[in-house]
Amino acid sequence: MNKKSSKQHSKKKRPPLLRNLTLFLLILILFLLFLLGIVYVKLGKIQTSDMDESQLVTVNEDQNMQDYTNYALFGIDSQTGSMSDRGNRSDSIIVASIHNKTKEVKLLSIYRDTFVSINGKYNKINAAYSWGGPELAVSTINRNLDLNIEKYATVNFKILADIVDSLGGIEMEIDSDILDNLNNYIGDMNRINGGNSAKIPSGGTYTLDGNQAVAYSRIRYTAGGDLARAGRQREVLEKIFQKAKKSPIKLMSAMDDILPQIKTNMSRQELFGMLLSVFRYDIADQQGFPWDQKQMKYNGIYYGFPSTLEENAVRAHKYLFGTSNYQVSDELGRINQKIIYRVGY
Repeated sequence: MNKKSSKQHSKKKRPPLLRNLTLFLLILILFLLFLLGIVYVKLGKIQTSDMDESQLVTVNEDQNMQDYTNYALFGIDSQTGSMSDRGNRSDSIIVASIHNKTKEVKLLSIYRDTFVSINGKYNKINAAYSWGGPELAVSTINRNLDLNIEKYATVNFKILADIVDSLGGIEMEIDSDILDNLNNYIGDMNRINGGNSAKIPSGGTYTLDGNQAVAYSRIRYTAGGDLARAGRQREVLEKIFQKAKKSPIKLMSAMDDILPQIKTNMSRQELFGMLLSVFRYDIADQQGFPWDQKQMKYNGIYYGFPSTLEENAVRAHKYLFGTSNYQVSDELGRINQKIIYRVGY
């Protein structure tokens, strides 16, 4: 009897370290579940708006695209904070291509001045969003690059500043050649967003706050023009992504301010699923489209003319999906010829 009770007693005992570890893991799991629950609820603050699929054009001639999910990201030039689908030009246009298995991400900026077909009318690609909202903007990207994008997200200037501020700023190397333009834009962002962000006194490495980071991404009237600006936008985006992965709790604290400034046709479930995989995502590369272009005047306005659109689209498929010698669609071929006819090269 005594031996039996002694055995039962010994089975009930656990080393203090094991008990503490078990309790710690239980608390950690409950805390993580609590955080995920909060995040799921907060995702409901995002403006969700379905696209009219009858107005959406996709191109699916590259079989390699089935291994990827492609997204269109738009930054609209709304100085009033408006998120209207009409009347706001998309001054930042980025295609994000995510490999479905590896979660490798490639970014492709599309220069805002690129001369393309917008449903048969030829103009700068950033006009598409203003003319027809996300349906026309996404369709324009698909038609001129032979892509199959069906998902989009749109933000305005203020959200970028709020995200950077919530993360405690991002570190950037500032070239002295852009100081005048940068400081002018900092003053502009202080006026638009509110705040009193300091001007940058000289070239060097700085931790930029929200308004300073947005100002940096908006600089255009310097060497490289729109191409350099698109590169700076991708640079800021990558810095934010890297810091957010390291400081997710900081980002969560600003969600109530950030999320209402996003508009997308992705559901809360889709967004939550992406969030659960965020630590697997890795930005492998970032480039700009078109790679080869000419800045020229047409009817008195400067445009970026791809030389040629077909060659640049082939290169886009090689870069994004690893497709060699991609054969463009018949429609893209016709668009290419019409651009050549207008430019005369």
